[in-house]
Amino acid sequence: MFQVKMRHLNEKEVKEKLHISSSKSYKYVLTDDKDLTEDGKISIVFQEHHMTEINKLIDYLVLGEEVFITGYNEHGEKRVDTRNILYFIIIGDDLHAVLLQTRLIVRYKLYELEELLEQKGFIRTSKHAIVNITKINYIKPAINSKIELEMINKDIIEVNRSYLKSFKESLKK
Repeated sequence: MFQVKMRHLNEKEVKEKLHISSSKSYKYVLTDDKDLTEDGKISIVFQEHHMTEINKLIDYLVLGEEVFITGYNEHGEKRVDTRNILYFIIIGDDLHAVLLQTRLIVRYKLYELEELLEQKGFIRTSKHAIVNITKINYIKPAINSKIELEMINKDIIEVNRSYLKSFKESLKK
């Protein structure tokens, strides 16, 4: 979504302060020098003292931008905004998008959704699941250094040990 190009500011510090990472496929260029803008991209040129306003703008771009996923169930095909999805889980050979009232089978690989939704508040919790952190009701410790997430629909999703560190880091953002 973003490419950060800095001439006068420390690029790593800017990324940390704005809670963003550069991506291979991007449409926004954040820079402190107008000469580093790119044709065909939306360029945001700013100075360090505008960092707070830029942070708000980026939050709006990342959280406000709609991403739709199409899935199907016994009722037919449906297109849903990912902000309405509680979590994605692999059941058998199918990947399910779980909403408050229904489940849809989606035609993605879990790693594809993880990459697509990493800036949208979704985090990997196991080999089989990605959750929308805004749809977590409670977080409870479980045995064997694991965590259980109670989603707003009362479903329980487990955070496996190998995903625990990245899950905790994502909650700090």
